[in-house]
Amino acid sequence: MQTQMKEIQSYISEYNEKITASNAQQAVDVFFTNYSTWKNVVGYLVDGKDGEREYGIVLVIFSVAISEINPITEGIIDTLIKEVQEYEKKVKYMFEIKSALYGNLGFCWHKLGLLYDNMAIEAFKKYIFYQLTLSNHTSYTSLNCYSFRNCSKYLFQSLKNDTLNLSSPTKFNDIFDCPIIELMNNDDEVSKLIREAYLSGIKVACFVKNEKLPYSNNLDDTPILDDKKNKRDKKEYLNELMWAHYADSHKGICIKYKFPSNLTTTGSEDKDYAAYFKDVEYTSDLKKYSNQNSINLKDAFFAKGKSWKYENELRFLYYNPTNNNDYISLPILNCIEAVYFGVKCSDKDKQKIKKILKGKKCVSYKSQWIDNAMKELKEEKDIEFYQMKIDDKIFGAIKAVKVIK
Repeated sequence: MQTQMKEIQSYISEYNEKITASNAQQAVDVFFTNYSTWKNVVGYLVDGKDGEREYGIVLVIFSVAISEINPITEGIIDTLIKEVQEYEKKVKYMFEIKSALYGNLGFCWHKLGLLYDNMAIEAFKKYIFYQLTLSNHTSYTSLNCYSFRNCSKYLFQSLKNDTLNLSSPTKFNDIFDCPIIELMNNDDEVSKLIREAYLSGIKVACFVKNEKLPYSNNLDDTPILDDKKNKRDKKEYLNELMWAHYADSHKGICIKYKFPSNLTTTGSEDKDYAAYFKDVEYTSDLKKYSNQNSINLKDAFFAKGKSWKYENELRFLYYNPTNNNDYISLPILNCIEAVYFGVKCSDKDKQKIKKILKGKKCVSYKSQWIDNAMKELKEEKDIEFYQMKIDDKIFGAIKAVKVIK
């Protein structure tokens, strides 16, 4: 195995980030001569080198090389697919390498012609999946946030089924939301395919949370503790603009959720989707995206114009490369902590919601040391109901009054 690792190191030294049209065929030929034995280093540490990483780099070089040879053939791409899928199955992490491999595979399919663009899109979906998996490493226990909703059949159905409804960014009311959608809406054919791959799999749910998340998704960032997004904000359920814009001018409701950590993924689980929370950041300079050729994931899905800052939006992003629907529902059993009825919410809707939620609990877990061991303690409580009313002591203000059952 030491011989194979030395050969791999020589291959990497000669070709890594050095592939051109003139040496691409040579790199392909060397790979075909040796890969059946080189792949044996996967899963081993050889001479201080991680076999998973080193052979992954070899595959990346090979994928770049075949994209440069002319003519490119379906047979060569089939070899790449087989090796990538085998590597993917054996190696649990190495998300950056996996993302690069699927990105290059998508480009290779595209080079074969329009008839192969569907194959390219499928490869780009996996590229995006690993990009998103790579970008998230934080989950949150008992995460509180709020959602303003109209009283509709979709709301009643989600309450009955204990589900969370998510939608494609193409359905958002802000036409400039998710800048990546427009950034990739250009004449570049590969960008169009990647855009389609994004839009087919990305689903989003939007919430209100006045405090920033306790940790960001950047490894080097320090913890954020009790940091309000806007210092003068009232409680989330007192946000009058949210009631007006998203809860049918107080005819709807506001739901307080307490989400468990298993709603998100951090890359350590064997799941076929990526999902995480992140605060939206507001900018007065959306025009900067007009001149960009690329965009980072933070700006891609979590940037909005400053006029929306009153929302204090917390966004839940979900990406499943196998899902092509505009809307999906995720199970969120026992996650509703409270319901606030709008000032104008009808008695009929209030009674219907109470009936649907009757007997349901809000369940959460907390870690605690017991008998010299860390144990998960289950906490269970009834869902609380509040009626929003005009505050007769403060003109222009509203208040929440607890409903006695």
